[in-house]
Amino acid sequence: MVTPKRGDVVDYTVGSRRIRVLVVSADIYTRAYPVIVLVHDRADGDVPGILLPLPGDLAGGGTIDLTRIRFADPAAFGHRHGRIGPALAAKVDQGLRRLLAL
Repeated sequence: MVTPKRGDVVDYTVGSRRIRVLVVSADIYTRAYPVIVLVHDRADGDVPGILLPLPGDLAGGGTIDLTRIRFADPAAFGHRHGRIGPALAAKVDQGLRRLLAL
């Protein structure tokens, strides 16, 4: 598996479950210390800086939940669905800065 890059939506294995995640760590760190946020299957609305809609044409849509941030095991990454666009990436960056008081 190729190491995902920042902004990629990928499958991630947790135990026997497979979930979708968004890679938010800088590319230089992602190979050894990736940081991800979870993507919910359902559309939970748009709460700026917290819950952001994932476009329906990317991995079937859903909601990016910035409060569900964690380190990931690089070996658990699976299929790459695609990458979020620049406008959504800016919202993710802004939300993480606000959430983490950076």
